[in-house]
Amino acid sequence: MKGISVIIPTIHRTDFVLNTLEDLSKQKFEFAYEVLVVDQSNVIDQEVKDFCATVNNMKYYHITFFKGLPEARNFGAANSAYEMLLFLDDDIKCESNLLKEHYAVLQQSDIGVVAGGITEKFEKNKDTKTGVFNKLKAHPLGGFHIKAKKEVDHARGCNFSVKKSVYDEVGGVDENLTVGAALYEETDFCLRVKKGGYKIYFNYDAHIYHLVAPTGGCRVEEIDKYIYSLSRNKTIIISRYLPLLFVFSAKLYLLRLIISYAFAYKSFSVFKAYNKGVCEGKKVGRLPVKRSYA
Repeated sequence: MKGISVIIPTIHRTDFVLNTLEDLSKQKFEFAYEVLVVDQSNVIDQEVKDFCATVNNMKYYHITFFKGLPEARNFGAANSAYEMLLFLDDDIKCESNLLKEHYAVLQQSDIGVVAGGITEKFEKNKDTKTGVFNKLKAHPLGGFHIKAKKEVDHARGCNFSVKKSVYDEVGGVDENLTVGAALYEETDFCLRVKKGGYKIYFNYDAHIYHLVAPTGGCRVEEIDKYIYSLSRNKTIIISRYLPLLFVFSAKLYLLRLIISYAFAYKSFSVFKAYNKGVCEGKKVGRLPVKRSYA
């Protein structure tokens, strides 16, 4: 069905979600659209649920049987009504043209994903090559605050859209990456889209301001758990997508990164977490994409 389904995973961020929904309720878009809030908070967020009940095209789901960004995105996609999917974070501000700008670019037959513009509202926006996947480091570069319209390697998870047919074709977001902060799950998804023969296009005008809520979400506070997630998921990316020529340099970069964390936190237990993450990442990298909701 012609239109856009906007999917917003959230955990314990009432005020931020309400502001995001307020902006989305004011979209100037000629086609139909819906907003699906996938709330994984411990208890029902009554304020958000009540807000959604007052707007015809907003739906609120309170989920207790999983907790993770990939699962929330797959659940939202499975319950969506329209031909295009737009994934947003719960802590964003946007103008009334956001849906229009995403939809216009997705009309091109060879484009599978649109990477939207992202300006960090309260953090430094580092200038770099927009949307490039650095194979030497197995690292996705940002730069989505730079005004441009061009083909890129990947999108950031807080603002990207995709044709639903393409989403289904590549298997959705891989739930194997649901560990800790679910790092690199959108990178993995975008690299599969490119392997499928589709382009990823950056449209700055499909722009949001990312507010970076200080609490809630899927953060991992303990450094050892973060290092485990980082090492595990980056190893999955290395094993799945890097030519042999770049594997050594990417592994070396990861180890150097872990060493810097060890010195910064004065904790050598991070090496144990790193080793565990790498070992598991090698195993998971050989597994097929996991999608529970389709």
